[in-house]
Amino acid sequence: MKQLILICSILFKSNLIFSQSIPSDYFSYQSKKIFYDTGIDWNSLTIFGPIRFDLKKQDQIIKREPSLYFDGMINCNIGNNVYALSGFGHFKYKNHFYGYVYPSLINKTSNNLQFGVENNLSNNDNNYAGLGFENSWVILQVGKGKESWGAGEDIELALSDNSKPYNYFLLGSDYGKVRVRYIYGFLENVERNINRYLTARGFEWTNKKSIIIGVSETVIYSGENRSFDIGYLNPISTHLENELNNRLNILGDNNSNAVWQLHLDFLLNNNFRFSLNYLLDEFVIDPNIEIGKEHGEAYSIRIAYTPFYSSTHHFTLIGSIIYVGTPTFRHGNGTNNFVHKNIPLGWERGSDTQEFNFGFNYFNNKNIVVKILSGYYEMGEESIVNRVFDPYSDYLKGTYPSGNVSSEFYFKSFYSYFWNDNSFSLMLWLNWSQNKGSEMQLGFQVPFNFLLN
Repeated sequence: MKQLILICSILFKSNLIFSQSIPSDYFSYQSKKIFYDTGIDWNSLTIFGPIRFDLKKQDQIIKREPSLYFDGMINCNIGNNVYALSGFGHFKYKNHFYGYVYPSLINKTSNNLQFGVENNLSNNDNNYAGLGFENSWVILQVGKGKESWGAGEDIELALSDNSKPYNYFLLGSDYGKVRVRYIYGFLENVERNINRYLTARGFEWTNKKSIIIGVSETVIYSGENRSFDIGYLNPISTHLENELNNRLNILGDNNSNAVWQLHLDFLLNNNFRFSLNYLLDEFVIDPNIEIGKEHGEAYSIRIAYTPFYSSTHHFTLIGSIIYVGTPTFRHGNGTNNFVHKNIPLGWERGSDTQEFNFGFNYFNNKNIVVKILSGYYEMGEESIVNRVFDPYSDYLKGTYPSGNVSSEFYFKSFYSYFWNDNSFSLMLWLNWSQNKGSEMQLGFQVPFNFLLN
């Protein structure tokens, strides 16, 4: 290792499905993903991620008295090329009100983003906080954070938890088998005083046992000195309805960009899970008129097969394919591209890219998690990773991926050991990529909690 990183984070966990999301490197997050692949706790599974805490013991504690409850975890990691200090905090009051805070100080000395710690100490891009209210059927939240929408694990396309956090308002409702979600937020102000905004709405149906079907719309809009647009404030309105009927504060079709998705999660015999996300950015209605043009589209497919599972062991084989077209996530106005703070809002490789991977997950149902993944990807020169705010050149069919293509084989592994429900856990990441070489990160976590009556 060239250098060491030190990450100290404080995590306050809550107890309900709608409460604050779990950081992706935590033991409960990794084990819950493995359980989903075998049908466990599918009543809480949703396309509106990321995964959130569901701790029944804490729920029982809070219900006994109208109290202010804190539950936390100290997390420290050692790895390559980055120094960091961060924290996560969560509190719950009277079983319905909650708040969270995630301050961080991070110093990056290389461009390696393998472990998701890529900020300078003077940069607060990873800091977020917020307040919320939730009960059995509604959630209201305002603050800074990030959403991850999509079926399956780690194959989200338009919104993922690999992005930088942003300021937004969230409204969600759970009507049993039907769930809806709406977000509206501000992304950033870029050169020439251009304001960029994000809004999304989604609908899903689930039988809470074996199938989830959902649709969603995600919109980026921007403009010089552009103010908050009330045209997008209606949770059940659509982008096309607002734009084509001139209901926006800037008229025309060059100031906002929408994508639409179909999501499917299907479980067969509790050991075979099929997940699909299909996305349309632009579509060719009549190919005889729009000659030579192609759809702006993307799709992601994941298959998980668990040949054996029991009360003591879960072993799951996984594989996925992700395809994102060359012009997808770009717009004629480049500030409407699906990026934030110079990285993609959704899938980490952006656009003009395809990836294939396979591996396995293992969990002993108690205290050991092992994840192994290997894969290969190709990325064209028009990916939004490389040209963040450039508009698309055209929608004519061409070579894919475009221009000078970069490719890479990679290997990722994650190991975690957890002593017990209220004690120490140890984590290890060992990763290798063809272009960046090897990386290692070692981490540990120590939980704590207390109750104020």
